[in-house]
Amino acid sequence: MKEVAEKAGVSVMSVSRALRNQRGVSPETRRHILETARDLGYRPNPLVRALMASRRGTRVKESVRTIAFITSHSKPRHWRDYPTPLAFYEGAKERAERLGFRLQDFWLNDEKMPGLRLSQVLWARGIRGAILCPHPHPNSSIELRWEHLAVVALGYSFPKPEFHRATNHQLHTILRAVTELESRGYRSIGLTVETHFDARVDHNWSSGFLGYQHRIPQEYRIPPLISPKLERKCVQEWIKYHRPEAVIGGVPLEWLQETGIAIPEELGFVRLGYHSSMGDIAAVDQNLEAVGGAATDLVVEQLHRNETGLPKIPKVVMVEGRWQDGWTVGHRLGLGREARKGALEL
Repeated sequence: MKEVAEKAGVSVMSVSRALRNQRGVSPETRRHILETARDLGYRPNPLVRALMASRRGTRVKESVRTIAFITSHSKPRHWRDYPTPLAFYEGAKERAERLGFRLQDFWLNDEKMPGLRLSQVLWARGIRGAILCPHPHPNSSIELRWEHLAVVALGYSFPKPEFHRATNHQLHTILRAVTELESRGYRSIGLTVETHFDARVDHNWSSGFLGYQHRIPQEYRIPPLISPKLERKCVQEWIKYHRPEAVIGGVPLEWLQETGIAIPEELGFVRLGYHSSMGDIAAVDQNLEAVGGAATDLVVEQLHRNETGLPKIPKVVMVEGRWQDGWTVGHRLGLGREARKGALEL
């Protein structure tokens, strides 16, 4: 502010009044000060202004310390029916409250609230930070006035524009699943995943699995089952033909049980993701609450530095998952693939 005052040839008080649109400054002087501030790239930090207002005992707009949680599901509250976005929200909310902020959800799919209109609403309310909840469909687009916002995307469902992101380290997640299975004696490991789920994680599931297969003997390699839509019959035929010792993926456990194969003695099963409704099964918990908290940290970090707009060099914060032990994985007793052939006749 002092630099603006010196450049404009006015007092710091005049600059302060002009920037806050207060009385005591003529229209000509105010215009001159604003042009000077713009030329110098000066932008007032809303968090600093809120802090100074609170010290003066004046009322602070609560929205200055509000972070928008923007969802894009088919209905306003539909995202709350799914464990993944709900976990993201709870983690982001808890972290925001610890840092002195609050999280408020906004729905983007409302016909009365397209992207540009939502941008106007956020600006009018003084909201300068936003977290983008993953879109239900991968490779989706979103349009907002980015220059006014400090934005972080959760995951990769919005590939463009390039945002700062917070995500689980999905490559490590699938490698953790493979490592845990190998430590228990499983050798021929297969992957089942629908293409849109793989796309939502920037193809890290398939990339990590294929990279792992290049490091093991040919005899243990099982071709991954990657399909636009996995169906019961297709999955069961794939198991019958390739005879994996363990399956990683998102197919229903019932499909495997229907084959008559003993789980986990003859066939292990691991999910890439976990929530309490799954019960006591083996999985890699992606720590989604921690991912949501990391997204809040990224937003607040930008707000404190008074940075808005799309970043020149996007930053990706990846949170490690953790192994969730369960009954669907045991310790193999050396039963080979040929000896299991009879058990796999469906």
